[in-house]
Amino acid sequence: MDKALFVSLIGFAFITSVTPGPNNLLLMSSGALFGWRRTVPHLVGIQIGFIILMSAAVFGLGSLVARWPWLITIVRVLGASWLAWMSLRFFKAAIRDAETESRMEAAPISRPFRLSEAILFQWVNPKAIIAALSSAGAYIAIADQAWQRAIIIAGVFCVTGMLACSIWTIAGDALNRYMSSGKFAKWVNTGMAMLILATAALILAG
Repeated sequence: MDKALFVSLIGFAFITSVTPGPNNLLLMSSGALFGWRRTVPHLVGIQIGFIILMSAAVFGLGSLVARWPWLITIVRVLGASWLAWMSLRFFKAAIRDAETESRMEAAPISRPFRLSEAILFQWVNPKAIIAALSSAGAYIAIADQAWQRAIIIAGVFCVTGMLACSIWTIAGDALNRYMSSGKFAKWVNTGMAMLILATAALILAG
């Protein structure tokens, strides 16, 4: 294995994972609203979903997209729609009365992502799909066999992804410590709703 190429992969994976995107914004908002512990399934689901997505990219997903490029447009629309729906949930949570806001975990309209939802979301997350396709193509020389490339690339992204996603979740959890009042929770809900909606708009714009 080319060591220089491997180091390049580590750097690319970390930069890709730590920069703002749908996953990181959702993790930060979940950490702020529900705390670190309740966000763990979301964080783990992202890594599992991306490993599956990356493996698919290494084994030929890129060829499928090259043949039918309109699939990326469908992914953009689905991803933006999902984020817009999540944004609406946070907006609804923001307009609740103070008594409901003080019992955030009991509210039916605002809850953390489930493990399965986080896994499935990677398949409509344009940033994740583009990262997977780019890595599969750029680092094809890192190993001779496809299964070896899948293990190496997915493994690097899993490690760097856990680190990067944890940073965003911890940042959100730090905000959670100051959410002793319903008023502050309302501000966080509104801010996260606007960030997620802006991300959806950027995805839709391509």
